[in-house]
Amino acid sequence: MQCRDFREVADSYLSDELLVETNHDMIAHLEACSECRRELAARRELRTTLRAAFTKAEELQIQDQFAECVRSRLRDTVPTHAPSLIPRNRTWVAIAACLVVAAGLGLTVWKRQRAHIAAGERHETNVTQAKSTDENQPHPSPAAINADIVLARMSELAAGDHRDCAIGHRLPDRPIDLAEGARKYDRAYLNLAQTVMSHRDEVAEGIELVMAHACLFKGQWFGHIVVRHRGRLVSLLVTRLDNANEIAPSKENAPKEPKAQVIACSTVGGYQISCFRTVRHAVFVVSDLEEGQNLTLARELSPAVYEHITRAEDNTDLRG
Repeated sequence: MQCRDFREVADSYLSDELLVETNHDMIAHLEACSECRRELAARRELRTTLRAAFTKAEELQIQDQFAECVRSRLRDTVPTHAPSLIPRNRTWVAIAACLVVAAGLGLTVWKRQRAHIAAGERHETNVTQAKSTDENQPHPSPAAINADIVLARMSELAAGDHRDCAIGHRLPDRPIDLAEGARKYDRAYLNLAQTVMSHRDEVAEGIELVMAHACLFKGQWFGHIVVRHRGRLVSLLVTRLDNANEIAPSKENAPKEPKAQVIACSTVGGYQISCFRTVRHAVFVVSDLEEGQNLTLARELSPAVYEHITRAEDNTDLRG
């Protein structure tokens, strides 16, 4: 199981909705992947917070107006010759109200359980059918799987570079100009800032350029564009996949996607990371925005950045 597969079913795992075999795969992956363990812990904490907020929500408590409404309805339904049956004590009114609410909730829960059971049966049927046809389905190439593993691992470097460079300004090695970085290390850095900013009007709330350079973080070179969006600093980081000493597919044999496949890659140190890749590059968008906002921004910037990097990769040698 890959990290991407894990994230797709993580919520179902927390809800105990997976088959036993899938649960075993999830547990085996969690034992080997610290990043996914952190991801699962964050999701579990979020679910707990939401559940507590829902339970304690003021609007879900019994209100005086509702209690009076129940009292009035009970009064209307009680025979006139038996007035003593009308609950006059507010405590008994609240109890009656709770019984009414409990009856309604019980019916709702029963219906949801029936629907859940039916959905589970359909899920098991779909999984069985998928397993029976799995051998006929195309599988990711080892190179593609390898690149995804690198992408997940490098997201921690991207978060660290955002923290130490864009936020803290404490990199041990001084950043260099993007043009110089393009000449020395990676042609994809050339005009990267112009590419990003030429599409700023397409971003819903706009972006403001803060700085642009090439920087070295823990042995990895990044083309680093820092913008301000929704009042927060956001880093767009571009780096070579094969700089991580991993096997990358040759340019001739590597499949090209028609557009960037942007995903919410991970959460590291409180930073949201969205990412996508080309044949030989990984691109990360890192910020402390909400996950949905960060992902939306990455998807709005990705078409131009993806096209720019792909053109650079069309050169036989990416170094200037």
